[in-house]
Amino acid sequence: MGRPLLIGLTSPYFGAVFGGGEKYLGVTAEAVRDGFPGNVVEIAGAVPADRERYEATLNLDLHGIQLVANNRRVTPVHRLANRLTPLRPLRNRVLASQAARATARYDVHLAMAYRIPVHTRAQRTAILCQFPYASREGVAEFERVICQSEYVRHWVRELWGRDAAVVHPPVDLPAGGPEAAAKRPLILSVGRFFEGGHSKRHEVMVEAFRGLCEDGLEGWQLHLVGSVHEEGPHAGYFERVKARARGYPIRIHTDLSHQDLEDLYRSASVYWHAAGFGAEGGPPEALEHFGLTVAEAMAHATVPVVYPGGGVAEVVHDKEDGFHWRDPRELAEVTLRLVADADLRRRVGAEAWRSARRFGRAEFKRRMLEALRPLVEPASGE
Repeated sequence: MGRPLLIGLTSPYFGAVFGGGEKYLGVTAEAVRDGFPGNVVEIAGAVPADRERYEATLNLDLHGIQLVANNRRVTPVHRLANRLTPLRPLRNRVLASQAARATARYDVHLAMAYRIPVHTRAQRTAILCQFPYASREGVAEFERVICQSEYVRHWVRELWGRDAAVVHPPVDLPAGGPEAAAKRPLILSVGRFFEGGHSKRHEVMVEAFRGLCEDGLEGWQLHLVGSVHEEGPHAGYFERVKARARGYPIRIHTDLSHQDLEDLYRSASVYWHAAGFGAEGGPPEALEHFGLTVAEAMAHATVPVVYPGGGVAEVVHDKEDGFHWRDPRELAEVTLRLVADADLRRRVGAEAWRSARRFGRAEFKRRMLEALRPLVEPASGE
């Protein structure tokens, strides 16, 4: 055998963001560590990452994986560049340049890509594409593209002129079958509080639930869960959502541990998802790229009621393992049907539980290793 490979996974967001993209990157690192043993695996971000917080929040196992950063700390200059929208393109180029310089030492480089362009100086390379940014800058430097849904794959072809392998994001499957007895009169939605892009549209859900309460709904609660983005274009968004929720049975949770979130998934009877509403006909990245939290809810037999824009239509099949809605009136009507019919909730919830099996973590790792083997195995022999 040759020397151990240095396999680097990079993301400008790892260390600062706790979302689906970071979980995708972290579980990919787990798969590489376990599937290609004897090599050195490293996750590199723009700022230092809190290992314990990432493991607790995203249910990651990062033992044996090195965490490095291109900057020692977040400085006032970094915060200013993030806050001032006109400076963001410059900030993005600085981050991309920093990341590219560090990749020359990698034998295999896996770059997470969304809005910030990616470059590489490594020999064997792949892009883990959350969504293809409009520019093709840097894309030709990479051998392979791996993405998270057929929706994203379509736009990789349209915008980058490349094909991609689809590896759906990993879902943590609870042990045992559906727990109907654990369900409570609770509607859940999970997603980061931010403005623009593929915003989770919390304000739409708050208004819909307020309307249900004003029309007589009693005994049910809406729980909104997510980390908060407060700088730049996101400033004020979270406070506006909180203000509209005040006085109603709406509970907002920020930065829950993985275990606390699992408890909410287990207790919730209905799951709401509104990302993409009002964005049809606009930038394609404004629609849901996959819908990881939807699949996580389904894994707990929680009935998903979703706006089917983008990749979430691949996750939920209307009137089979969940329901689609196209306007808030339909969201309210479907929800009232579920509130009134416990047997319907049980039947569709059980089907959602079965459907979610296709997104389990073990299946994710199998498919990811299959996609990466053509890069890693030849590198091992070089």
